[in-house]
Amino acid sequence: VGSGLRSSAGAIQKVSIAKDFSVKYETIGKNKPRGICGSGYIDILAEMLKSGLLDKDGKIKAIKHKRIRETELGREFVVVFKEDSDSSSDIIITEADIDNLKRAKAAIYSATCILCKHLSLNLEDAENIFIAGGFGNYLDIDDALAIGLLPPALRGKTRLAVNTAGMGAQDC
Repeated sequence: VGSGLRSSAGAIQKVSIAKDFSVKYETIGKNKPRGICGSGYIDILAEMLKSGLLDKDGKIKAIKHKRIRETELGREFVVVFKEDSDSSSDIIITEADIDNLKRAKAAIYSATCILCKHLSLNLEDAENIFIAGGFGNYLDIDDALAIGLLPPALRGKTRLAVNTAGMGAQDC
């Protein structure tokens, strides 16, 4: 079982992984970590790529380190150990989590390209792309581009839009 959590107090939203695999993180509300929200997973995946923890297929490398563990379901990486969290278990990312993230990023990337094609738009011609919802609060655009969540043509054109649903409701 992974450590997914909706964007709420204690959700890990920002992560950096050093060359020695030590982890620094920020949580929503600056609370003790309870789990990982979507934008946190994107950060973790990008950081795992940068630090050399993942192979070319997105599998966790068999590196001898206290944060990397073998399980019956594959390898997992410990983001936060239980004693440093507000969780009853270690906060981890598993290879199954990574596979789910790969499918989700492929779907988002493909949907973006299909929508543009349907509207006869070129991504290169876009001036501004706004990301709303929970991702609009916490997403690191560079990390989203690094893992292929967003097409490279959107670099420098993508902006975060916070609470668009609430703003739309107010406008009504």
